[in-house]
Amino acid sequence: MSTLDTAKKAIEKEFEIFSKKFDGYFASDNELLSAVNNYILQKKGKQIRPIMALLAAKCLGDVNDASYDGATSVEMLHTASLIHDDIVDEADSRRGQKSVNSVWQNKVSVLVGDYLLSQALNVASQTNSLEIIKSICSVGKQLTDGELIQLYNSKNRTFNEEVYYKVIKKKTAVLFSTACFIGGKSVSNNQQLIDSLVNFGTIFGICFQIRDDIFDYLSTEKEIGKPVGNDIREGKATLPLIYALSNASEAKREEMIDLLKKDNKNDKEVEQLINFAVDNGGIEYAAKKMKDFEQDGIKALDLIPDSEAKKALLLLLNYTIIRNY
Repeated sequence: MSTLDTAKKAIEKEFEIFSKKFDGYFASDNELLSAVNNYILQKKGKQIRPIMALLAAKCLGDVNDASYDGATSVEMLHTASLIHDDIVDEADSRRGQKSVNSVWQNKVSVLVGDYLLSQALNVASQTNSLEIIKSICSVGKQLTDGELIQLYNSKNRTFNEEVYYKVIKKKTAVLFSTACFIGGKSVSNNQQLIDSLVNFGTIFGICFQIRDDIFDYLSTEKEIGKPVGNDIREGKATLPLIYALSNASEAKREEMIDLLKKDNKNDKEVEQLINFAVDNGGIEYAAKKMKDFEQDGIKALDLIPDSEAKKALLLLLNYTIIRNY
């Protein structure tokens, strides 16, 4: 049994209920929308965000209808964001199959993404919690903000970790922290404990993104189910390359930045940038940062009472650092 499966055992029954509710919200009498939704449901991914929402709820109480609707809402919003991201990135694949925009083109993809975003808000409203609804609204805003910051900075020649972390907190970590907030808020009003879960979710999301960024340098599309080297092709520097650039000579740094900023890089040029990051300690540095953040994540849950759900959250944190896909 994988570490992820072990963590899910703590909410086995609850996750089964969630899955039925989640799939049900994708039902539609619109033939085109139904076709796209069914295609999306064929590859739902690991659904770590709703898993975290349910575990967070179980850490502080009993999972209830608001927990399920909140978990569904955050995962639906995540799904919508992936569809929009693939359009922006012009990605051809997602989770080992053709991306929605690759099959149905951009017009349909944009509309389906918008529909799922609206549906996420609709489901959130069923929690009857203004704070949960506000949290989902805030996620949509931050995801867009993070994407725009990244696009703007991809045009610059200055790279630093501060901006990198700002972007991934908005683009990735916010979904995990919001999942933890929704789970905790659905069963409890203890703000101190909810804040602890939110802090954990943020740290988890940072680790998750760093691990994804490492994959972009070391993996193949077959291994992880999406294009690799994509950020480099688009002129974006993630943590391994940022570290390598910051420790290179001025001449080498300028040479690599010129190559990174070049339009329409070929495979050999992408490989050259990847090798530069790997050969100059970028992967080792990123892996060390993940381990440092893992310790922060463990400390973040100090106030949360011991339980199987808490153990499962810590297992998930370790899983996201050691996972191979």
